[in-house]
Amino acid sequence: MRFALIVALLSAVSACQPLPHPFADDMPPPNSDLMTPPDSASVMVAPVTGAPAATAQALAAAMATALQNNDVPASTEARNRGSYLLQGQATATDAGGGKLRIAIAWEMISPNGSIEGRQQTDATLPQAAWGQGGDGVGDLASRAAPMLAKLIETKAPPPVASSDPLIAIHPATGASGDGGQALATAMAAALRRAQVALADYPGAAPSFIVEAKVAVAPAISGQQKVSISWRLRRPDGTQIGQVNQENAVDAGSLDRVWGLTAYDAANAAAPGIEALIAQAKRSAAAGS
Repeated sequence: MRFALIVALLSAVSACQPLPHPFADDMPPPNSDLMTPPDSASVMVAPVTGAPAATAQALAAAMATALQNNDVPASTEARNRGSYLLQGQATATDAGGGKLRIAIAWEMISPNGSIEGRQQTDATLPQAAWGQGGDGVGDLASRAAPMLAKLIETKAPPPVASSDPLIAIHPATGASGDGGQALATAMAAALRRAQVALADYPGAAPSFIVEAKVAVAPAISGQQKVSISWRLRRPDGTQIGQVNQENAVDAGSLDRVWGLTAYDAANAAAPGIEALIAQAKRSAAAGS
């Protein structure tokens, strides 16, 4: 999926030339202000084998969501040649009283086919819940996700919060499905990987706020135009600049789950947000 990307710098900062930036493939020139942050590894989560069909799908979806909550792009539907594959093998034994003891062995497979690591989770569930993907099934994924995420996380040092401005990220508005939160989560992950300090802890006072506005046009010939405008502003509402993206997608493909599309959008837009922050800092320093 390719998006056109334009960084718009307002009068609060100095101007630069717009850069086309497809979501996943191209990088700006090395001397550009819009340097691409390190790409994070995406994960394709396969249905869990050994589980009833509905539960296998529910577990995969729960794991994809749990990995996203741990700043790892994950999906049950999309992968590329650089994606990891996460697969699970479930075993169920009778625990008595209409319950089953469930064990799932998760295995993370690297893009080259080697085993990156393993993690196991266990739980006792009602037989009906196990058979239908009901309550408690998601816990088998959420408990394993943090350790699985660590298998592929970046090793870069954390930002120095005392000297860096703090960035707050608001949920996107106007997005269909889960896009509002998915885009915010993906942007937080992209900026965190680029060592941008986030105001994501109690009492944090942000220096800047990132918010996105999404517009989805009516379908024409099976396609819909999706526009995303990422805006950087100060807490007092002063807008510093914006990053605009636009693409045609299959009609209805983002009605429910954005998945990796949110991460593609955020990864492409994050360098522009970084450039806006950097130029705002330079402008403030020059005026002090």
